[in-house]
Parts: sequence; structure tokens; C-alpha cells
Amino acid sequence: MPTFEASVLIAAEPTAVETVLLDRDLAPRWTAGLERLELVEGRPGEPGSIGHAHYREGGRRYVLTDVLEEVEPARRYVSTVSGGGIRARVETVLEPVGQHETRMLVRWSGRGTNPVTLLVLPFLRRRVRQRSEADLEALKALVEARS
Repeated sequence: MPTFEASVLIAAEPTAVETVLLDRDLAPRWTAGLERLELVEGRPGEPGSIGHAHYREGGRRYVLTDVLEEVEPARRYVSTVSGGGIRARVETVLEPVGQHETRMLVRWSGRGTNPVTLLVLPFLRRRVRQRSEADLEALKALVEARS
């Protein structure tokens, strides 16, 4: 099962990072290919909430379903993401560093759900990690601009 981690140091407290992280209207500003994030059930940051992430890459559109399973507010979020031929566990950790900084870590562990993605996903690991690192840098810039 392909796994990777990406992290970034943000010059803001965990609650400021959490505010941007949970704002579905801001998500397309820091997530590559995301057109919109639709909350289907529950409230942002609430365990059991379900969202549909609508992506467009090139000419291809697809929707990923994100089910938020575990929450420690302003500290840790664990989701199951599925669709587009994948199923993954995504853990996001916000760790205070010093007085006004946060290290944000994203840990992704997933697998393909059809014959094509089962074969191809292990080879896309580097690309997925690079994209996640770029998304985290965009999130950092957004949080720091708002703080």
C-alpha cells in the first residue's frame, strides 16, 4: 500500500491553520485541481461529516468522497478518501512549534480500487507527494497572509 508524508512549517498558531483547513470555500485556493468542496453531511471538522471534492485535471472531472472519521480539534484529523479509482486514509496533524508556529503533517496511505489504479498507483507515489507538498505550501501562504 503506497504511503507518503509531507509537512510544512506555518507561521501561525494551530487554530489559525485549522480555520483555513476547514473552510470549504478556501479549499480550492490551496488544493491543485479542486474546483469546489461540497459538504454533504454534518459540519466542517465534525466526526462523521462527509464531503465531496470536485476535481478537474486536464479535461477529466472526478469526485472524491471524504469521510471525516477522527477529530482532535486544532490537532489531528483522520479521513477516508475514496473515488477516482483510489481509497486512502489521510491523517492531518497540526503540531504547535514555539509560540506562534505550527508544523502541519499530512500522512497518506492508499491503494487502487480497480485493476488499472492497483497497477499504476505505486508508480504515481512521487507525483502525489510532490502535489501534496505544493498544496501545503499554498495553504501556508494563505494562512500566513490571513494571520
